Amino acid sequence: MSVKKHKGIDFKFLKKDRAPIERRAVQLLFVLVILYIGIQFMGFVNSYTDPNATVLISRPAGVEAFLPISALVALKSWLVTGIFDTVHPAGLVILLLAMALSLVFKRSFCSWVCPIGTLSEGLAVVGRKLFGKNFVMPRWLDYPMRSIKYILLSFFIVFILIFMDGANAYGFLQTPYNMIADVKMLDFFKNMTGVGITVIVVLILLSVLFQNFWCRYLCPYGALMSLLSILSPWKIRRNADTCISCQKCTAVCPNQLKVAEAKNVWSPECSGCLNCVKSCPVKGTLEFSSPATHGKRFIFDPKRAAIAIILIWFMVVGLAKLTGHWETSIPPEMYKILIPQASQFNH
Repeated sequence: MSVKKHKGIDFKFLKKDRAPIERRAVQLLFVLVILYIGIQFMGFVNSYTDPNATVLISRPAGVEAFLPISALVALKSWLVTGIFDTVHPAGLVILLLAMALSLVFKRSFCSWVCPIGTLSEGLAVVGRKLFGKNFVMPRWLDYPMRSIKYILLSFFIVFILIFMDGANAYGFLQTPYNMIADVKMLDFFKNMTGVGITVIVVLILLSVLFQNFWCRYLCPYGALMSLLSILSPWKIRRNADTCISCQKCTAVCPNQLKVAEAKNVWSPECSGCLNCVKSCPVKGTLEFSSPATHGKRFIFDPKRAAIAIILIWFMVVGLAKLTGHWETSIPPEMYKILIPQASQFNH
């Protein structure tokens, strides 16, 4: 039985998961960490809302990863006042860490660490199982759609980093609303309205049909990482002399980049996922490497990238804990007052 081909691409090849196993392992690690944090956080909230609770469960600081707006306000406050946020310090640490990773290893935070990115990839796999492929937006629609995430990012940049002064930023961080923003986030998902459920279902369906729909078109956090990644010294580099033009690198790129035609991939859409590196059949033709210095490049293959990302992430988190920039300064007595009244606080 013959195999269908289009522009030299084997369709059976496309149906297999072409992500490096090292990246899948890192993604799984962070998913397990997030699940643990989520379970502990729900226990924390329940222990403060249950009048019969005899033991107060400690709050996992890692939940602040899901408070990007608070972290951006904290960044503004820190830059202007020099005061590092003590309400949600882990949120600011995680934002700075994600930005640093993007400056060094492209948008590796999105493709290796972010649980939303992992979920989006999983939904795309479901789409390939159901339809044999993921659909692609026509170019005339893809370009304006991609601009949405940058427009959303611009909104937050303008109103927080530009228009909000240091005093107002610091003042917002001390409000009861911000103090329990994580609790209100949990309440939102526990008591979702019909509109909220509809939006999430639509996003899930679109992510099944179109690979990385949320990340590609709507995520302002990813837009920030994309812009920073342009400055990254590490890029996908192709050796045209050894390239056999099999197009497999282009076929497996989740961001629809024409890797097989580029000498160096500069695009901010490149997430450093290394799918193309793994799929290249000619050793040394595609590399995730730094610019040549004295004729030598520093290369990160999937194994090295996995080790580097894990070491950097947990070393920075460990340093933040040791220096007192991880746990919130909010005392249990304050949580006893605020959490039962969470529904009364609005921004």
